[in-house]
Amino acid sequence: MKILKKSFAGRLWLLEGGLFAFSLAGFVVQSEATIYTVNSTANGTNYSAGYDTSLNGFTSWAANGANQLALQSLYYSENGGAISLLTSPSSVTTNSFLNQGKLTVTYSISGGSVVDTMTVNGSSLLESIVFNNTSGTPLNMKIFQYSDFVLGGPAAAGSQTVGMTPSVDGGYAIANQSGGGLTLSWKGDAPGYTTLVQANSSGFPFGAFIGYGTDLDNSTLTANNTYAVFGYEFSGSVGAGNKLSISETSAFPVPEPSSVVLIASGMFALGLLRRRHGKV
Repeated sequence: MKILKKSFAGRLWLLEGGLFAFSLAGFVVQSEATIYTVNSTANGTNYSAGYDTSLNGFTSWAANGANQLALQSLYYSENGGAISLLTSPSSVTTNSFLNQGKLTVTYSISGGSVVDTMTVNGSSLLESIVFNNTSGTPLNMKIFQYSDFVLGGPAAAGSQTVGMTPSVDGGYAIANQSGGGLTLSWKGDAPGYTTLVQANSSGFPFGAFIGYGTDLDNSTLTANNTYAVFGYEFSGSVGAGNKLSISETSAFPVPEPSSVVLIASGMFALGLLRRRHGKV
């Protein structure tokens, strides 16, 4: 009988230990996948953006729940070293001010820090990327961004082309989309630094995407299955104590005021006709 009790107690201990380990594992998985979101409302439309810690990037930019961004993540290279994905942010913070949602992600690297701030302001998406050189010596720095935009989703009709225009003398790059689906309007700017653009429909970043040992230098893209996958690079020498600052703007397509008035007038007239028809 004592042996039986001992065996039962041992099994119970094992079961409790297993349950504890399972719950601990669940906690670890949960802690590894945290999604931060910010919101903004304009003209009756709710806009939002989100950052997923498990993917080390922004995974949503949506209008009334329709998401336009699959993934946007940052890579970097110091003094010609390997191109590495920025992972494990040291902090992620969110705040709202005057109907603007701000999401700030900070990464620590050997040469200093990279702070990526995304601001949702109505239909506009603003992004600021800042590398702060705290190493004490000048650094040849390269900041890469991989972007995978969903231009209208699987139901979008027609072929889509994204035309990219890198600056001849460095500083800015512009991307404009045409064809079926949502319009992608994007501009990146880093005065005083070289800007290069790469477009590729395969969706694979920084392997075949830019080729081994080469910089971003392509400027055309035909969107693949309504996805526009592209990357760009900002590079240059950053002095000790100095910053490489990059600013970006993107926008959802919004009807012009005249179009809104015409639509509203048409709906009003249609309503009057229906009322008259009902009276006859």
